[in-house]
Amino acid sequence: MATMKDISKKAKVSLSTVSAVINQSAYVSPELTKRVVQAIEELNYRPNAIARSLKKKSTNTVGVIVTDILNPFYPPMIKGIEDVAFNNNFNVILCNTSNEHKRIKTYLELMLEKQVDGLLLANIATSEDFNEIEKTGLKYVLINRKPPFYEKNFVGVNNQLSSELAVNHLVAQGYKRIAYFGGNLEINTARERKAGFISCMNQNGLDVDPMLVFEGEYSLESGYTNVKKMLEQVEKLPEAICAVSDVVAFGVIKGLRDSGIRVPEDIAVIGNDNSSFSENFLVPLSSVDHSTYDMGKLSMELLLQLIKEKNVVDRQIILTPSLVIRESCGYTRNKINNRSSAM
Repeated sequence: MATMKDISKKAKVSLSTVSAVINQSAYVSPELTKRVVQAIEELNYRPNAIARSLKKKSTNTVGVIVTDILNPFYPPMIKGIEDVAFNNNFNVILCNTSNEHKRIKTYLELMLEKQVDGLLLANIATSEDFNEIEKTGLKYVLINRKPPFYEKNFVGVNNQLSSELAVNHLVAQGYKRIAYFGGNLEINTARERKAGFISCMNQNGLDVDPMLVFEGEYSLESGYTNVKKMLEQVEKLPEAICAVSDVVAFGVIKGLRDSGIRVPEDIAVIGNDNSSFSENFLVPLSSVDHSTYDMGKLSMELLLQLIKEKNVVDRQIILTPSLVIRESCGYTRNKINNRSSAM
């Protein structure tokens, strides 16, 4: 049975051009349209269920593409997406790129093949990936990350404020020498969270020691490796560590504990994004909640609006983060000590 890829190959046009001709979703020159239609006829292309959906201009299906399904950041977000989709009689196709560019190209082709009505894309970071998304001609909403100067539809969190909340909490606990374990600065979320850390340290009159600022990836391995690097290179250890994400904080805590350093007795640690594993980690992790369920819910609602309505004005929804206090910052210990000194 012929597929849209077969048509694309025979007509010598892109898959997005084939999609545009079938869906009448974008302008295609008469010459290219003729080649696509001729290929459809010659290959006896019959899209079955898709043909039925074309009559009503919708398949009631959306594609969701994420970068790392193993990251605990994603399940609440996907749950929010799926809940809204189900309540609106929409289906969801979920794809995981594992941070590989070649995978996103393959999955975008799949979305065109399946004739989805729109896309939700979480943590798209590179201009290369973004250009591939634009080529599809599909309606889409970005989630959590966006390219610089992007002004179209997006749902995310105030990243700078999330770091400020973390630093202010550490300062309120009496910590002054604070390290920062960040992410890849090519990613806007990493840049924004680092900027929030530095800004808030300055606002509190505290020095940012360059030897205590580390870059890496959003992974447990990155946090662990940077802890080992810190222990080798730094003579005076920090009193507390502010991590760019909970996953990085998990690696930090594991690295400290493996080196015989107690958390929070010797060094306090705070994460960022309040993943579902944070409360029950080796040491219950203080973090900053990003309302990831709401992030997914709002992004799906916004996409449905784009799909169902005409002339929708582009929107960027920025959620306000909130502090979640647990044991890893020594909150309970400090509270007890303060009470004892007051007696």
